[in-house]
Amino acid sequence: MVFSTLKWLHLSIVIVFNYFSVVNSLQIQHHNQILLQEEPQNEKLLNLNVLENFNIDSINKEICKQYDYKYPKSFIKDNSTVLNILYNQTFRNQSAKKLSGAVQIKTDVYDDDPTVEEDPKYWDNKFTPFYNYLNKTFPIIFNNLDVKLIHKHGIVITWKGSESKLKPILLMAHQDVVPIQPATLNQWKYPPYKGVYDGEKLWGRGSSDCKNLLIGLLETIEELYKFEFKPKRTIILGFGFDEEVGGPRGASYIANYLLKKFGSNSFYAIFDEGGQSIAEVDGVTLALPGTSEKGSVDIKVGLNTPGGHSSVPPKHTSIGIISKFISLIEENSFEPIFSPLNPTYHEYQCVAKYSKILPKEIKWSILNAQFPNTNKVARDWIFNNESLTSRYLISSTQAVDIIRGGVKSNALPEYVETIINHRIAIEQSVEEIYNHDLVFLKQISDELNLGLISNNKTILKPTENGYFEIQQLDGLEPAPNTPTTGKKWELLSGNIRHVYEQLSHLGHTIVAPGIATGNTDTKYFWDLTRDIFRYRPGASTSVENHAHGVNESILFDSHLQIIAFYFEYLQLINEQDYTD
Repeated sequence: MVFSTLKWLHLSIVIVFNYFSVVNSLQIQHHNQILLQEEPQNEKLLNLNVLENFNIDSINKEICKQYDYKYPKSFIKDNSTVLNILYNQTFRNQSAKKLSGAVQIKTDVYDDDPTVEEDPKYWDNKFTPFYNYLNKTFPIIFNNLDVKLIHKHGIVITWKGSESKLKPILLMAHQDVVPIQPATLNQWKYPPYKGVYDGEKLWGRGSSDCKNLLIGLLETIEELYKFEFKPKRTIILGFGFDEEVGGPRGASYIANYLLKKFGSNSFYAIFDEGGQSIAEVDGVTLALPGTSEKGSVDIKVGLNTPGGHSSVPPKHTSIGIISKFISLIEENSFEPIFSPLNPTYHEYQCVAKYSKILPKEIKWSILNAQFPNTNKVARDWIFNNESLTSRYLISSTQAVDIIRGGVKSNALPEYVETIINHRIAIEQSVEEIYNHDLVFLKQISDELNLGLISNNKTILKPTENGYFEIQQLDGLEPAPNTPTTGKKWELLSGNIRHVYEQLSHLGHTIVAPGIATGNTDTKYFWDLTRDIFRYRPGASTSVENHAHGVNESILFDSHLQIIAFYFEYLQLINEQDYTD
């Protein structure tokens, strides 16, 4: 009965998301409700004649609405500082020296690192030198603002505003980096911890993920301080130190500290790395502040079978059986979902509105994706014809990352296990993904007469052939959606366009909500505000920068654009006279 219910639930979910004709509406649980329109009864809507006469100017003006340039009053009065940030060679060289010094301090973290309490010296050796470097490099901040260490090495810097009624803003980055694989050292153009600056790029681990953002934020604050900027709204910087392994020692403690100090829903907005920042899609340049994140869950599947000598093997060893399960879930990957719940839906509506190379049928289908048949055309196009990243922005994924089993070549393995990492589409849940794997595991169990235990509950009793165990190791639901209407979004969108188009001369840039395939430290901060933007300003993408890979680097123009953006944005929100 348990399995029948789960199977019915699984099949029902698949039907619901693949056939919009049975759906009358979708409830956005986090902020607002978006209703899907019923399928039009008038077939003329989808008639080829209508498609041939389709004019982009006839679409809803509210789709992918772009806002006028937004900039602070200082841009009109005296824009020398922001132009100096972007174009002065002396400033550029000094900035490069600061980032280079940060890259040279090794702050790599590993999945099996001890807790701070278990081995405080381990963490002191990694992060105390980095803190001392920041202290020495940014004396204005460390001598004049409030600097606190949270859980030994998390850094919280507070520039107190003059008006307590205004909610503070939190700007985040992380101090840690991913390790270098020793076998790849000879593939690097420059040693990964030298921080080489060649006049165009700065090279090294952390140069783009994300010491560039951390240093850029500190440079911004010092420039504003020298500019005699007086914040009305409190500005807080928060720097964790283990984001690359999930943030349990750093960001989680910072979040708890801020929640205790300020309370729930107490922040104007939070900015962190993440999202796609900037992308070129079908001829459209997009700036994509991340307004949500996919969820994630690790699922462990273990198999216990009788052992024995390899000279008398069963038809399938435990390794062979678990391989059948792995093959089954990989052959039955998740179907794409293209709905207004996902920021990617709105991103692609922007692409459809502004692209000059997208086929007319695809434009039409994306812009009318509220209907079942056009939605199928749109989602199939994105899933099958766009980049691998775009494919996974509209679907859940599975990656079999770990498998263990067997101890000797002539002994049958008695236990084998695999760990599957899932990234969860915005429209789905941890429970749904778990049930998806459970359905296929039950299929193998029935076929081979094996028992099945799910999260310590027996679904099928163990047999003489053995039994499966499936367990959810951890789980993170998809993030709440940040609103993309209203004054906050308008200011952010207009300021991005101003910095990219008017200051940096990057050409026409469309601002749209977006997501990335991974997660950030923001998962700990959901209670502080609904307005969370995962966005690192700058004209180069993480893919171009080889983040996490060999030859990680940052176009230095892109680094300077971080400073220019925040220099203006923090002034801009300071000039608003409304309370939050």
